[in-house]
Amino acid sequence: MATVISETLGSIRVLTLNRPEKLNAANLDMQETLLEELRGVAADSELRALVLTGAGRAFSAGGDREILKELAAGSCSDREVLGRISIDTIRTMLELTIPAIAAVNGLAVGYAAGLVALCDQVVMGESAFLSDPHVQYGIAAGPATQLVWPRLCSELVARDILMSGRKVMAPEALRIGLCSHVCPDGEERATAIELADGFVALPAEGIAETKRAFNAPLLVEAARLAVEIA
Repeated sequence: MATVISETLGSIRVLTLNRPEKLNAANLDMQETLLEELRGVAADSELRALVLTGAGRAFSAGGDREILKELAAGSCSDREVLGRISIDTIRTMLELTIPAIAAVNGLAVGYAAGLVALCDQVVMGESAFLSDPHVQYGIAAGPATQLVWPRLCSELVARDILMSGRKVMAPEALRIGLCSHVCPDGEERATAIELADGFVALPAEGIAETKRAFNAPLLVEAARLAVEIA
């Protein structure tokens, strides 16, 4: 079974994380596959918007727990590979010139919260939540949430969330700036596609140039993180 499902709806690409029996927990295969799919999106000049979501009851429960335990214990044989994939995913997302929209059903935790943070718009179901609980495993918060969340909700609030690993429910996420739209549960994907259609109707170059301006300083910080992780 494919760990990431790719669909093309006109000029919109929809990527769906697909391990529903594990709440879409991101194993190495899923992370590698998603990175390749994102690179494919970046290379396709016919695409005008991207939607990221998860199959079943969750966007994603984050990194596979066994991997997290191994990382905390210093025994993960894939540590370098995971670090490279993480940084390459961040760079690829930040270099996209088309709008990226997250449709968060249920929960987006850890690795998945980082993916959501890298999107231009975030749709959450009314009972959904975000969380980066890496600290609860004895390891640092994810690089994407460290990079982006302080710019969205203030450094002080980001410190509270990332240093505790607590949940941020959809209403709070909307209030503090980690989410742009809250919709009824079950309507996340449809709402995200509707937003994508709105972007498709706008001139592509204006959106691309605006994204470049927003993301330029983040790419500089991502380069610094890459050196630290290497």
